[in-house]
Amino acid sequence: MKKRISGLLLIALAIFAIVLTGCSSNDAKEDGKKDRAEADIDWQMIAPEKMKDVLETDDATDYQIIDIQPEADYKKGHLPNSISVPAYPVDTKELEKLVVDNADQFKDGDNPIYVVCPGGGGGAKRTISLLIDEGVDESRLYIVENGAKKWPYKDDNKLWVTD
Repeated sequence: MKKRISGLLLIALAIFAIVLTGCSSNDAKEDGKKDRAEADIDWQMIAPEKMKDVLETDDATDYQIIDIQPEADYKKGHLPNSISVPAYPVDTKELEKLVVDNADQFKDGDNPIYVVCPGGGGGAKRTISLLIDEGVDESRLYIVENGAKKWPYKDDNKLWVTD
């Protein structure tokens, strides 16, 4: 009887381990590709305070802003002079295609490009990874820290535009 219980317990533990392994997160997507947000890129961040300085002191022709927020969120508010490419979270072929299809407008020049996503994380990183693949110089690309949701200057209509 003890052998039977031990055997059943061993089988139950083996099944449990298999289930846990199957449900654990993995660096690879279902199609076997790594998440672009995990790419070996030296991510450059810009703090909201520094981005505020850019918006207040630099000429709008001296930089570009790509905002990947969903269209509805973009209409609720975005940084001035930003170009809407509603591709967030940039985790499907269709959303990646939106970034790739808009990459040409960011290729030329050597001015900085600031990427705004809702939270300043994975979506922005995936966008940057795609832009690099499309020929945009990595040194020009910056992520606006904390993204649009935590932009601290929403009460200033010169720093936050609503449609």
